[in-house]
Amino acid sequence: MKRILFFIESLGGGGAERVLVTILKHFDYEKYNVTLMTLVDGGVLKEEIMGIPIHYETIIRPSTKPWLILWNKIKYKLIYQWLPVKIVNNWIVPQSDVDIYVAFTEGFATKLISYSPRKKLAWVHIDLKSYPWTLHARIYRNLQDEIKTYYKYNRVICVSKSVEEVMRDFYMLSNTSTIYNPIDVEEICRKAESPTDLMVSSAYNIVSVGRLVRQKGYDKLIPIVAKLRQEGYNNNLYIIGEGSERNNLEQLISDYNLCGNVNLLGFIKNPFTLLKKMDLFVCSSRAEGFSLVIAEAMTLGLPVVSMDCAGPNELLDGGKYGLLCSDYEQLYKEVKRIMSSPKLCKALSWRAKEGSLRFQINDSLNAIYRELDV
Repeated sequence: MKRILFFIESLGGGGAERVLVTILKHFDYEKYNVTLMTLVDGGVLKEEIMGIPIHYETIIRPSTKPWLILWNKIKYKLIYQWLPVKIVNNWIVPQSDVDIYVAFTEGFATKLISYSPRKKLAWVHIDLKSYPWTLHARIYRNLQDEIKTYYKYNRVICVSKSVEEVMRDFYMLSNTSTIYNPIDVEEICRKAESPTDLMVSSAYNIVSVGRLVRQKGYDKLIPIVAKLRQEGYNNNLYIIGEGSERNNLEQLISDYNLCGNVNLLGFIKNPFTLLKKMDLFVCSSRAEGFSLVIAEAMTLGLPVVSMDCAGPNELLDGGKYGLLCSDYEQLYKEVKRIMSSPKLCKALSWRAKEGSLRFQINDSLNAIYRELDV
């Protein structure tokens, strides 16, 4: 059995974390011995891995003991700030009993695992040219430093062809391939039918899912909702996700007098029960890779309108399975057009459902196995 180590910083509720959990739920454990390693223990998705036949290892475990709290703070500083990454790798990452290392997110995970021995795979979930967050966060000194890190990997797995194009042309990598994020259609449909206490209004209900960060463009979407309401449209917006921009977005909601119309719901363990009740899914992101939530919305037959960034363009096949917008003025116009046309809304629903058939979980898993077995 090949021994695989997946590394991700935490099991929070982000898209990459949910993709990894989906992969692990369906992995071939008769062929692979899998270890999941996180830097920080816990996270909203941790219970999702319970019962999966993997080895779970973590570096920083929460504690109520004062001396352990202090030691955790010191470890965090040592790992992220004080020690060279190569030394951190030798300290926390197993150097033996692993055949293949997988860094499942960009940034620190990729930099850390690059120092591991033997075969290494890196996953890239976003267009790093359009949204170079790893450089903004100063994980790398500069672009050349990041490129050198990726050169240490045997393979770089991209979640869309457009992301692969960036890694190939802008990062000058030749060892890339595309594997779409797996969509567990049966689980999504089952969860969508689960009972819920979440109530929605009788208005036209718009939903978006993602971290509350600038990348997601919610600072542009909220004014669009305000403008539509000023024009007499009865619409509400529900945003599922949590993040550092919450306070700014709450202030924006207050400034536009949208309290009760724009709802920041935070993280929801099962968002599908709410998605099923919605009329329209909007992706207002400035940059995206695969955009797992668009694929999930399509699976439920939810009409989709999105900003025309790399991943959504590919997911919607250039506009075949949903509407794409080149700027936020067009996004406003398209949302308005959909709200005004039940016929268009129904057509987009059918097109979304049709497009979702391309994201079969077995196809993604078989592609992953091929990369592991090379």
